[in-house]
Amino acid sequence: MALDWDYVELADRLHQSLRDAEAELRLEQAVYGLDTRDERELQTLLADRLARFYEIAREVHYPSSFGEKLSHRPRCDLVLTPLGRPLRLDRSPPTLFDPPRPTEPPDALWLEVKIAYQFREGGTRHAGYGAQWRNAIVEDLRKMEADPLIRHAGLVLVVFNESRDILEKDLELFETVLAQKEVLAGFRLVRSVPILERIGHRLCTVALWPTIQR
Repeated sequence: MALDWDYVELADRLHQSLRDAEAELRLEQAVYGLDTRDERELQTLLADRLARFYEIAREVHYPSSFGEKLSHRPRCDLVLTPLGRPLRLDRSPPTLFDPPRPTEPPDALWLEVKIAYQFREGGTRHAGYGAQWRNAIVEDLRKMEADPLIRHAGLVLVVFNESRDILEKDLELFETVLAQKEVLAGFRLVRSVPILERIGHRLCTVALWPTIQR
């Protein structure tokens, strides 16, 4: 039976993950905030906290690239499947020890997770902040929408910046770039968490765009 993914529920769970992580940092009076963690560290944070609700596979090769050299196969940041039904991976042949009801790639939810920072550590403005919203993210979305074995996919963008006004302008700009480059995406789901200002950021936002598979 095909799976029907609830993107609103996922956005809420991503939001809760970041809100809980921020609350824990405040409680321990941490010197460094979420905004000093790099992309891989934040992907790990989200994967670990979402594991209460989903099976999580990380750095999974795109299914239609099967047969290519491993070093040439593009990979997706996070792949979600229902609890108890991990993703069927194609890295090795099936064995007797595989789970009895694995999830096939077309039924999984494939997510690219990207991070954008307005400021660098020390409070200087991030020179690449605008570019982070453009080429690399667009290319990831194109990879997902072009893979015929992916039916459910989305972009998760975690943004650190100083205000909601800047956030809204940046999100609108990013969607304009998507339209100009003819990348198909659904309506965005946005959740924000106020964070303790350490290097200039006062807001951590997770924005989720479901992709529209061609």
